Amino acid sequence: MSNQESPGGVSRRALLKSTALGSLALAAGGLTLPFTLRRAAAAVQQATGDTTRIVWGACSVNCGSRCALRLHVRDDEVVYVETDNTGDDRYGDHQVRACLRGRSIRRRINHPDRLNYPMKRVGKRGEGKFVRISWQEALDTLADRLKSVVAQYGNEAVYINYSSGIVGGNITRSSPPRRRWRV
Repeated sequence: MSNQESPGGVSRRALLKSTALGSLALAAGGLTLPFTLRRAAAAVQQATGDTTRIVWGACSVNCGSRCALRLHVRDDEVVYVETDNTGDDRYGDHQVRACLRGRSIRRRINHPDRLNYPMKRVGKRGEGKFVRISWQEALDTLADRLKSVVAQYGNEAVYINYSSGIVGGNITRSSPPRRRWRV
């Protein structure tokens, strides 16, 4: 390949250099874009008096960490999810930030097929016949059945399945057994 100029007066090398510099400039400009937009969005939110409030939640996608989530709630509906961005991120005291599965929790919370209250089966298994019951009745039923199983078969008969969404907490030390036995 030669470094000769084309009929238009631009060499191959000059074209590659200008393309690389242009790409670099576009990429560098794009890096600041999300941060600029976030500041602008915060300013708009304050100016319009938005009623969005931020509450803390935790991820429950069965990886075992229960990463902290900041849920933006408006009219009792989660509208935006972000990870914990508070504190210093330094060796020995790192921030536990949720992955994309954790950040997508809004889709599971707001899904139209999600059960929002306890239901009790009134027909045969597979018939799809259920009635709505109170939380108190549901908890009492579960407690009675759990006590019955433990009384009849012993503690070894109770198993908390890993992918039930309630176990784990290896990084954040928030697993139910740890909390129960203060380990």
